[in-house]
Amino acid sequence: MPKPSSLTPRLRFWAAHLHACTERKQTLSAYAAEHGLAVGALYEAKSRLKRLGAWPAAAPRPRFVQVAEIVGAQPAPVRCRVRLPNGVVVDTAGAEVDAVLAAAVRLP
Repeated sequence: MPKPSSLTPRLRFWAAHLHACTERKQTLSAYAAEHGLAVGALYEAKSRLKRLGAWPAAAPRPRFVQVAEIVGAQPAPVRCRVRLPNGVVVDTAGAEVDAVLAAAVRLP
């Protein structure tokens, strides 16, 4: 990582703002608006500092998340609404859905 003194004065200026933004836990957009800075310039400076190794790269996000079944959890009931050609509407939930759909398929 380069020493801060090896950066140009302009990059040191932006690095100081980026550090302040990070310390305050603000978004770059909010920080830029508060300080009258161009948000695009902040993003550009951050990108340039990363390329130079003077700003930490973001930790890679996991591409996959493990999903575990909760033992004993009841699934949400499946809800179904069938609108028949004669205008009748049938609402059902749970295990009855299969029977309603099978009956609806057999209708002329």
